[in-house]
Amino acid sequence: MFLLITRILLWLLIGILLYNLLVRLIPRRWLAIVGAILLLSIIIVGFIDPNTPVVLPAWSLLSVLFRPLGLAIFLLFLGAIRIKKGGISKPGPGLIWAAFIILLFSSLPVVAYSLAQAAEQEAIRVEQLRTEICEVECPVPLTPFGAQDAGAIVLLAQGTTEPYLPYRTQIQLTDRGSLLLYTAQLYQEGSAPLVIVSAGPRANLEGPAERRIEANDVADLLERFGVPRNRIEIEPTGVDLRTSAIQVREILTQRGLADEPVILVTSAINVRRATLTFANAGLEVVPRPTDFYTFQPLATPRRRLDFVDFLPSVQALTVTTRVIDEYLASVYYFLRGWLSPPVV
Repeated sequence: MFLLITRILLWLLIGILLYNLLVRLIPRRWLAIVGAILLLSIIIVGFIDPNTPVVLPAWSLLSVLFRPLGLAIFLLFLGAIRIKKGGISKPGPGLIWAAFIILLFSSLPVVAYSLAQAAEQEAIRVEQLRTEICEVECPVPLTPFGAQDAGAIVLLAQGTTEPYLPYRTQIQLTDRGSLLLYTAQLYQEGSAPLVIVSAGPRANLEGPAERRIEANDVADLLERFGVPRNRIEIEPTGVDLRTSAIQVREILTQRGLADEPVILVTSAINVRRATLTFANAGLEVVPRPTDFYTFQPLATPRRRLDFVDFLPSVQALTVTTRVIDEYLASVYYFLRGWLSPPVV
């Protein structure tokens, strides 16, 4: 932690020195133009390949403004710099109020779970509708579960585990760990003879490559849950849905299973984007979502509103942020043409 803070402070010092030097040597107008060109270049390169090592930190920083907490902090900063001599100039008060409203509503459970429910129910509704009409209109049909045998179960496992660090006694599951349990259940029910685990290296972890790749930890846990090790195939590069889809297709092609349907296990909140991305890669997909945030509206039992649902909470802010991230990712995938089936 000390080394990390030292690096950050050192980079800040270098940035300040460079900025002061450039201000002295280059007129502010031209400096603004250079900054705009640099920012536009980062956006373009990030759009083409968001996982580029140089662009990824800059793009991660810019994307903070699209999230409730980051946007609220930015508005508070803009409002705070207008406080001078005990007063605040316009539009400072409006910016502070806007930050407060954004942070309040995004932190309310009633708002967060409503957004999550809309995302999850829409995903299920769309998949059900596509299942009914796909035989006529879709180049890559989505086959209802149980209609035919699947060639493999594909588990999108990125972010489902915490690494086995020295002070921990075992591999730990995150709040998305239910995906592993559901995958093991599907395998034990005979849904498919093969499980493909797609999960790339953990970006924030240093050490041996085999310890950084999350798919290895997931495979170990699946084996403990009853899936034979020789029935687990590891895909170690899947840091996003597009990469996972392409690499899974390669594995299926090598095994002669490319023409077989695959059961896709992922979170309910991103099942629509995941399904369309894998279909775009030329795979026949049977979506099997889990990790729901909400209950079915008319089901029994169902979640009821309570007093605490109208009080801000960190958990609600996390849910809201994940829903917004998914909508933004869907827009990006749509613009890249990754959500539509390929032309055949």
